[in-house]
Amino acid sequence: MIAQIPFFGLDPKQIDGRWVEEGYGLEANIFDGRSFEEKDYVKKINQTLAYAQQLLPSLLTLHFPTDNADYIHEKHIKDQLLHFAELAVKYDAKGITVHANQFMNVEEFQQYDLQGNRKKIIEFFAEFDEDLKGTDIWIGVENLPIIGNLGEDFDPIFIYPEDFEELVQLKLRHVGITWDICHWAITYQTHLSSSLMFRNETLKYPDFFQFLSLEEAIKHYHFSSFRQLAFPHGDVRCFEGQHPKTGTIDERLLRQAAEELKTRHQDDEMGIVFEVMETDYTQRQESWRTLEWFGGASDEKDKKQA
Repeated sequence: MIAQIPFFGLDPKQIDGRWVEEGYGLEANIFDGRSFEEKDYVKKINQTLAYAQQLLPSLLTLHFPTDNADYIHEKHIKDQLLHFAELAVKYDAKGITVHANQFMNVEEFQQYDLQGNRKKIIEFFAEFDEDLKGTDIWIGVENLPIIGNLGEDFDPIFIYPEDFEELVQLKLRHVGITWDICHWAITYQTHLSSSLMFRNETLKYPDFFQFLSLEEAIKHYHFSSFRQLAFPHGDVRCFEGQHPKTGTIDERLLRQAAEELKTRHQDDEMGIVFEVMETDYTQRQESWRTLEWFGGASDEKDKKQA
């Protein structure tokens, strides 16, 4: 399993050379679709990816924008997704993570045809799979939290493992799943906290490790913890990108998940991106702390067995 760190795909200064030298990987992220409209966007992303490529990271992946990036309904955004695929081939990136990007507010969600729109997006990816013929790259469709970080919007297409069932059944060559453990932890903890608040056992669903049932379709992982839960009209913000020791969810669950993934992917090139918040992304600290935590359990186990 290869540990990766994300960096802004238009800023090579965010690439930690020591991280690459130690044998780890990188993920280039464009956060907002409005970046596509910037005058020097094409020049900057090519320069940044060329720089990343020459460092020879053990794994390079890309992350398509989430905001202002509806590739389902806007042709120019779909064209940019195709361009991302071209960039991946050009700079030896193995895959691209994509969200559903179907954001809506609380009121819109009440009337939303979830099943119908999920089917439409799955059909899009079936067609996109054809567009990727002749390449070796993968697309990882990412699960989102049950609600946005401010408790005021939803991107509800892919939240639970069962939301991916129809996509998985297609057995597409290039399209699979990026499973974000932080996003899943938010969904899990929201259910658990609600069950405690309402004393309702049925709200305790889901099983935290249910996502492992998708293993054959998972191309990639994202990892971190989070702090605080957001609910509609609650005026509380959820902060993603926390170190497992400082997050809201039980650290032991994340430890168990980390050990399970390391065991299952001990000898392969499965990537896991540490999406942790840094005070300064040109001076990584939390990324290294998370790497130490992620490897610590195995190291301690090995010492006890020695």
